[in-house]
Amino acid sequence: MQRFCLALDLKNDPALIAEYEAHHRAVWPEILDSIRTAGIKNLEIYRIENR
Repeated sequence: MQRFCLALDLKNDPALIAEYEAHHRAVWPEILDSIRTAGIKNLEIYRIENR
C-alpha cells in the first residue's frame, strides 16, 4: 500500500479553521465518488499544532 502525505499551513485564525473543518465534515457526494473512482480506499486528515 502506498501512502501519500500533504501538509497544509493554515492561518492561525479560529474562524478560518472552523470554516476549514466544516468543509471537511460536509463533503459533497461527487467529491467522495471521485475519490473512490481514483482508487483511494482510505483517506485520513490530521490536524496538528501550529508551527
